[in-house]
Amino acid sequence: IKETLIIHHDDADGLCSSAIVKKALERENFTVKTICLEKLFPEIIEKLHSDEGKIFIYTDIGSAHAEKISEKNKSKNLTLILDHHDFTQSKDPMVYNLNPEIFGISGEKEASGATVTYFFAKILNKQNMDLAYLSIIGSAEIPGPISGLNKEALKDALEKGLVETSKSRFGEDYKISVLGKPLSYKRISTMLSVLGSVGYYEGGPEKGIKVCLEGLNPTIEKFIGKLEEKRRIANQKMLEKIRKEGLIQLKNVQWFHAYDNFSGMGTKVIGSFCSYLSFQKIVNPKKYLVGIMNMQPTIPGYGSLTKNYVKISARTPKLLGQMIGEGKKPPLSKILPEACEKNGGFGDGHSVAASGVVLKGKEKKFVEDLDVLGGK
Repeated sequence: IKETLIIHHDDADGLCSSAIVKKALERENFTVKTICLEKLFPEIIEKLHSDEGKIFIYTDIGSAHAEKISEKNKSKNLTLILDHHDFTQSKDPMVYNLNPEIFGISGEKEASGATVTYFFAKILNKQNMDLAYLSIIGSAEIPGPISGLNKEALKDALEKGLVETSKSRFGEDYKISVLGKPLSYKRISTMLSVLGSVGYYEGGPEKGIKVCLEGLNPTIEKFIGKLEEKRRIANQKMLEKIRKEGLIQLKNVQWFHAYDNFSGMGTKVIGSFCSYLSFQKIVNPKKYLVGIMNMQPTIPGYGSLTKNYVKISARTPKLLGQMIGEGKKPPLSKILPEACEKNGGFGDGHSVAASGVVLKGKEKKFVEDLDVLGGK
């Protein structure tokens, strides 16, 4: 078999991961197709893994669903999961869950999805060390200085002259020198995330993978600018509405429904908006923050989902995050998936940031369930 399907996440880390494995496999004469997902729907797993004799590679997505993938795969397809999110165990010898978390390395602090994918590619063929810069861009989503496995990839990137060290007012910065004009890895990360999320229904993910491998050009920069403006207007509108009407307050949860405010954009935008909102004064610092938006049932490159869902995004304000760290409040990675499952959906994520989907019409019931779980 020389055909492979890459299923990847829609943020910068997911696009970088996909680009690394795409290039690495093409070098080995594989034909590669990609599908960009914001969430790994069980029905997609079921449909893909009903096939036989295929090769599936999940990048920056999939570890949380390794058990489900195993159940549906039944040793029919060679499946690799290259991820850094919280995981479930693979129960199928043909499903390889390659995740640093399994080996005690933190996916939240020390290894991005792109880094995991990079080391896979490096072992496959040393030639792929020329892709180390993508690991650095993928790591930009992790706060603080580059550390752990990400730092090992950075050493490769510096050694190969793909990245230059520079100083910024925030400390050490790294400029990517192989994508056209040298830009900070954080800026490129933002640009890719905009392509993948805001441009999700406009071919953004494919354009993002192309940027990862071929660099930036005036046409793509103009397109990114247009998407950033589109998101800025939608964010502004949403913020004004919340400032005017306030958030809906429950005992442990504060929430809002964006309805079609972000229409035409990928659902990742609600997560970015919630992250920004979590730092604003209008937010109660001790309550979980939840944003909900309507989502399209179509997935580019795949087809339509059989059910109608809404997207859920949750964040914890700083104080609540500290309480979770001290074990005084339950982590979102535990309570959000549970509340989603009670309402015909599923969820995953980290302790202070998680997301999921529930069936349309179940929004109110979902936040009430989350409120109960958040009080335990």
